[in-house]
Amino acid sequence: MSLQLGSVLRASGQKLFSRTGAILLLAYIAFTAALLPLANTMIARIYERAGLTEAVGTVPLVLDLPLSVAVGGYLVGLLVGGYLSLVAVRTFVTGDGDTFPTGAFTRNVPLALGNAVVGGFIYLLLMTVGFALLFIPGLIVYIAFLFMLPYIAIEDRNFVDALRSSYRLSRGNWLMLGVLVLVVFGIAGVIGIVGGLVPGLFLPPALAQLSVVSIQAPISLFSLAVIAAAFDQLREGEAAGPGGSAPTAETSSTPV
Repeated sequence: MSLQLGSVLRASGQKLFSRTGAILLLAYIAFTAALLPLANTMIARIYERAGLTEAVGTVPLVLDLPLSVAVGGYLVGLLVGGYLSLVAVRTFVTGDGDTFPTGAFTRNVPLALGNAVVGGFIYLLLMTVGFALLFIPGLIVYIAFLFMLPYIAIEDRNFVDALRSSYRLSRGNWLMLGVLVLVVFGIAGVIGIVGGLVPGLFLPPALAQLSVVSIQAPISLFSLAVIAAAFDQLREGEAAGPGGSAPTAETSSTPV
């Protein structure tokens, strides 16, 4: 089945602007706002250790914490972010937009989160090597394994199986997925540039950073909604088979 870009973008917009999407968006904004002071504190403490006392004064929202505590809190925050991503993907793929699907918050969380963290590290490593090899291989890696997280979140796959399944599902649609990625990056880039410049011109540093966070959160969640919509569309096409028949109840069921 060939990926239908218009359908994916419409579906992702509907997912993002649903009731559950709005709740997830608020959670994402709160999460990124809470993570910001920890990141700033790490930067300020590194400046202090480097003797850059003047630079320390330019960093807003710094907490009275040592570097080790700030780093530990930030790492815990990253795990919370991974958990929110799992919940978001489960909600966008199997939810109806009004209520969260059964098990979205609780099903198999430690194992799924562990696979997502390890798989994400391997995914990042493969992309880094690919981008170092004249860029194109890195882009192919990014597209080929784009659905690793949905397979982990929805079907409880381990990261090896999820990477393998993502490659199989995306194969034959790399060009259309590449166009989709460019569209999403383009939208995110325009919003990010405008949202980053305007607050910096008119607001004090602390408020400017918090306003940027409130813009970054929807971009991140929209990207997950796009991945979920593309995953859903391609998986339905795969279940329908080469004949294009509708999937049966057995082939279309999804654990929740």
